[in-house]
Amino acid sequence: MGNGKATLIFTFFFGIPYLCAQLMIGIAYNALVLHADSIWRTAVGAIVGATIIYFAKIPLERPLRILGKYTTIQFIHLAVRFFMLQEAKLWKIILNYLLDLTVAFAAIDLVRVLFPTPEAHAFIIGTPFGWVLALMVVSLCIGAYMDLDAMSLVPTMKKMRNL
Repeated sequence: MGNGKATLIFTFFFGIPYLCAQLMIGIAYNALVLHADSIWRTAVGAIVGATIIYFAKIPLERPLRILGKYTTIQFIHLAVRFFMLQEAKLWKIILNYLLDLTVAFAAIDLVRVLFPTPEAHAFIIGTPFGWVLALMVVSLCIGAYMDLDAMSLVPTMKKMRNL
């Protein structure tokens, strides 16, 4: 797999879904909590969102590690190493969590600023959430279509013949 293809798979399979998940946290929190304009309440939402994202990253480590082997692009290697949390040192886990916390806080605040009125709160639970979810699904489908077999945990017949 070439660097260009690996970059596209990384973008569609991990980058865009990560940002969509953070936006979904912002939309869901602002839809559920009408008083999210308090910094304290936004921080609580960001902590919950960052914790959810942290536990969602752990199953993605194997495909990320495999994707990191296919590319020589420095950014992808650094991102893959940064998101490997299963056997990580405490400082790396804390930095990863702080990144998720910061992005979740920004997503909650961004949605609050974009949709400030009570009518907007009624609107955001439907349309934007659905569009972000649709973007995430389409992005995952594109990434999976490009070469999910290379990141599969179960070897295909072609791979088994090569062993």
